[in-house]
Amino acid sequence: MAAGRANLQPAVTVTPERVEETMSAAERRRLGVHYTNEAFVLRTIRPLFVDELEATLAQADSVDALRAFVERLAGLRLLDPSCGAGHFLVVAYRELRRLEGEALRRASDRGAALARRVRLDQVCGIEIDPRAAEAARLALEAEAGAEGGAPRIVVGNALRIDWNEVLPAARASFVLGNPPFVGTAWMSPEQQEDRRLAFEGLDTRGLHAGRLDYAAAFFARAVAYGEDHPVRFAFVATNSLTQGEQARCLGPLLGRYGYRIDFAHRSFPWASDSKGKAKVHVVVIGFSRRKAGPLRLFDSPDPRGAPVERPATNINVYLADGPDVIPRKRNTPLGSGYPPGTKGNQPTDGGHLVVEPEDHAAVMADPIARRYVRRYLQASELLWDEPRFCLWLEGASPEERASSPLLQRRIEAVRRARLASRTPSVRALADTPWLFTQLRQPRVRYLALPEVSSENRRVIPAAFLEPEVIAGNKLITFPGADAWLFGILQSSMWMAWVRAVAGRMKSDISLAPHLTYCTFPFPEPDAEGRRRVEAKARGVLDTRRGFPGKSLGELYDPRGMPEALARAHDELDREVEALFDAGKPFETDADRLAVLFTRYAARAGEAAFTAGCPKRGGRVTARTVP
Repeated sequence: MAAGRANLQPAVTVTPERVEETMSAAERRRLGVHYTNEAFVLRTIRPLFVDELEATLAQADSVDALRAFVERLAGLRLLDPSCGAGHFLVVAYRELRRLEGEALRRASDRGAALARRVRLDQVCGIEIDPRAAEAARLALEAEAGAEGGAPRIVVGNALRIDWNEVLPAARASFVLGNPPFVGTAWMSPEQQEDRRLAFEGLDTRGLHAGRLDYAAAFFARAVAYGEDHPVRFAFVATNSLTQGEQARCLGPLLGRYGYRIDFAHRSFPWASDSKGKAKVHVVVIGFSRRKAGPLRLFDSPDPRGAPVERPATNINVYLADGPDVIPRKRNTPLGSGYPPGTKGNQPTDGGHLVVEPEDHAAVMADPIARRYVRRYLQASELLWDEPRFCLWLEGASPEERASSPLLQRRIEAVRRARLASRTPSVRALADTPWLFTQLRQPRVRYLALPEVSSENRRVIPAAFLEPEVIAGNKLITFPGADAWLFGILQSSMWMAWVRAVAGRMKSDISLAPHLTYCTFPFPEPDAEGRRRVEAKARGVLDTRRGFPGKSLGELYDPRGMPEALARAHDELDREVEALFDAGKPFETDADRLAVLFTRYAARAGEAAFTAGCPKRGGRVTARTVP
C-alpha cells in the first residue's frame, strides 16, 4: 500500500492479509492494493541482494571474513516507499537475520563469538494509511523479538514527501516494494496529481508520462532519489509498464538518466494470501545506475511452477535480452512485398447505415435498399460469427436513393446525427450522409484481424474475407494477403512481438498497424522456407474447417483449443521459427523477443533508445515536493 490508500475500516488483526481482506474488490482496484505472499517477495529480494550475500557468505572461510560479512550486513539500509503492512520489509529483515545467524554459527564453529549487529532501524518504510503503517511496525517488532531497535515507518504520501527525509540516499543500499497498481483510467484526480508531481523534475521531453500507470510514479521518484548514489532498486509493477505505449516512455526515461535493468521477472500472475485477492499480472524490475554483476532474466512458462532463470547480455524495457530499441511508428511494413495494414471502414452514422438483425427483414423488403445490403463485420462479428449487415451505398445513384422511402429516412437520420457531432470533420461529412465517413474497403480478397483481442488467446484469430464483406473500423485489413502472410500473423513469433509492442485496451491487446505490423522484422525466406510456411498455414485453415459451426472465438478459446488445431499451430510455429533461428525451437517469448529485437535494430538501423531521447546520463533538474 502507498499513496491514496486512506480511510480503511479497522481489521480484526494487523497482518497484511487481514488488512487487504477488509477492503472490497472495488476499493482495492481504486487504491491499487495488492499484498504479497512470501514466495513472491523473495522473487524480488533474492536477485536484488540475498543471492549475492549468500554467495559472499559461502566464500567467507575465516573468522575475519565472517566478521567483515556481519559488519557489511549491519551497514545495509533498506527503504520500502509503499510498505503497506510491512510484508516486504519483514521478509527482507528476516533474510538479513538468517544470513547473520549463519555467519555467527560458522564463526562459533571456528572458536569465535561474534555479536549480532543487524537491527530493526536498518529498515525504513513509507505508508499513507496509519493503520497499515502501525501493522508494519508491529510485524517488524514481532519478527525481531527482544532484539534490534525500532523500524522507521513514516506515515505520509510517498509521492509527495522527500524520501531523503526517511532514509538519506547517501546511506541507502536498496529500495524495494510493491507500489500501488492503479491504471491510468482508474486514477483519482489526487492520484493524477501525485503522478504529475513525481515526474515534475524529470526531463520527459518527447515522452508521454501522462499515459503511465500510477506505479510508474515510484520509478520516477527512484530516478531522482538515486541520481548521485549507488542505490539499487527493485519494484513489482503491472506488466503494462513493459508493454506498448508505456514501455515507449519508461524505457527511454530510465535510459536518459543512466539507469539499466539489472534483473527482471517477466510477466506472471500475482497472488496474495488474502481472501478475495485481486487478479493481476505483474513483472519485477531491478534497476540501478551501476553495474551490479551479471544480468539475470527470469521467465515463468508455467505460472504455477518455479521461474526459469537465464543469463542476459542486456535487458531492455520489454524485459527481453535484446538491444535498447523502441520501435518507431512506420507507414509501411519493414519488408518488401507486403500489403498495407489499415483499419476498416468507419460509419459514424448514428446507427442508421448499420442494419441490425432485428431490422434486416424490413430493409430486405425494400426493392431498392436490398440491392445494397452487405454483410458487415466488426471484431465481435468476425470472432463470434454474429449476423450483422450494413447499407453500402457507394454505387447507389441519386435516383435510387430518392426512390426509396426507407433509404431516405435512414440517410436523413445520418445527416442529422453528423450535424449534431462536436467534431468538425464529421459535421463536414453530413453532405454525403449515404456514405461511411472513412472508406477503406479492399477491392480484392483480404485478410482481417480484430483490432482488439484478449491477451489470453494463443493468437489473434485472422480470417480471409471477400471484398463484398464490409470490414468495420474495429478490424485491421490486409488487401491481397496470401497464405504466407496468414502464416506469419498466426505464429508465435508475431504474437511475441505483438504482446510486447502493441498497446492495451484495459488488459486486451490493441493493434495499431503502424506500430505492430509495420515494425515487425519479417523473415526473408528462400523459396523452400516460404513454401513450408504456406503449407502449414493452409493446414491451420483446413483444420478450422473440420469444426463446422464453431466460431473463431470458440476455436481459440483460451480455456482450451481443439487439440487438432493446437497441433496445426505447433507445426506452423516450428516452420516460422526456423526462418528466424535455424537451431532448436524457441521455448519462451523471451527467446523469441531476443531475436526479434536484434533483427529489428539491424533492419531499422536503430542502435539505442529512440523517439527523440537524449543520451544516457541526464540529471534531474528539480525536486519540488510540496
